[in-house]
Amino acid sequence: MASPGGAWHAGLAARPRLAALLGAACIAFAAIFVRLADVSPTTATVFRCLYALPVLGVLALVERHRYGPRAGPQLRMAMLAGVFFAIDLTAFHYAIGLVGAGLATVLANLQVVIVAVVAWVLLGERPSGRLIVSIPLAILGAVLISGLLEQGAYGSDPGLGVVFGLLAAVTYAGYLLILRRSGADLRRPAGPVFESTAAALLVA
Repeated sequence: MASPGGAWHAGLAARPRLAALLGAACIAFAAIFVRLADVSPTTATVFRCLYALPVLGVLALVERHRYGPRAGPQLRMAMLAGVFFAIDLTAFHYAIGLVGAGLATVLANLQVVIVAVVAWVLLGERPSGRLIVSIPLAILGAVLISGLLEQGAYGSDPGLGVVFGLLAAVTYAGYLLILRRSGADLRRPAGPVFESTAAALLVA
């Protein structure tokens, strides 16, 4: 008989769109909470990793008990992903302070464009026609929202904030792509995330 946790995981695996929606809902308020915390970008990165590690560690131990230890190459890939994750979080936090939580979130989530293009070019995963059409629209929308084409753009330093936001997008895309290579076994998602988060904490 499957455990409730196993049934929950199987249900999400069978419904990737629902899983993505739940994930988006969980991180939707990240920028707002970071802004309210009123700490330095690096401090925010450290504590976000620290808060996540205990929960991820328990889940990773459960996976290890069920499926055995992860291979060394997988661990090294996860650690490399953690380096990208640390840069992503810190750049994102700088962008929040420079252009606000809303625009920082929009810019950082341009990673979906980067991931789609890289997966297409390097992995041969051709995106759908709708996604191809949406890519230039997403870029145009980000430019218009940023206010860089107008006078009086929001934020203490909009130009630098956009740079940090785009850096967050690029490094988050790198994190996701490398993490995917590290965690090809879909039965155990927590292990790679735990390892990469631990690496991000060390880098930060």
